[in-house]
Amino acid sequence: MAKMESETAILDAAAALLEAQGAASLTTRAVCEAAGVKAPTLYHYFGDKDGLERALVRRGLAEFMQRKRLPPASADPLEQLRAGWDVALEFALKRPALYELFARHVRVERDLVADAYALMQARVQRLVDMGRFRGPVDEATRAIWAASNGALSLLQSGASRKDIEATSELLFNAVVRELSAPLRTAG
Repeated sequence: MAKMESETAILDAAAALLEAQGAASLTTRAVCEAAGVKAPTLYHYFGDKDGLERALVRRGLAEFMQRKRLPPASADPLEQLRAGWDVALEFALKRPALYELFARHVRVERDLVADAYALMQARVQRLVDMGRFRGPVDEATRAIWAASNGALSLLQSGASRKDIEATSELLFNAVVRELSAPLRTAG
């Protein structure tokens, strides 16, 4: 097996095990057996199980960011923001085990979300610049990020897809409504 073929076979096998049986199934022995390689091959490419997990997360994140960067269907930055929100939710719902692994790794490796956050912040910036959201941009971005992650956190609660989608809709609309509202003055 050629170098790229071995590496891809290992990642493909690990991804299949992860989605079929969860993160606990990602033992080096099970992955090697599923990929048809010996343990030294896995260690050569990934170092250890943690390195394999990081590679899975990075590959999944690359697929996710590719979808988020697709040309927008609309020129409206609010619709683009919503589309990005929906891409994140759909990705997590379709690949819950990978999302759970990603969430665990992002707590240690914060830069994993840097590109996604920057893309969202650019969309928020456009909305602030247009006067559709009130600033400051950093505060508005954090609010949207927190609301999105709040919806995604329901995956760990065992909530149904229907309930997660309904809560996601509620949170998106609530944060947009709040950011779109004129500033309240005291008095």
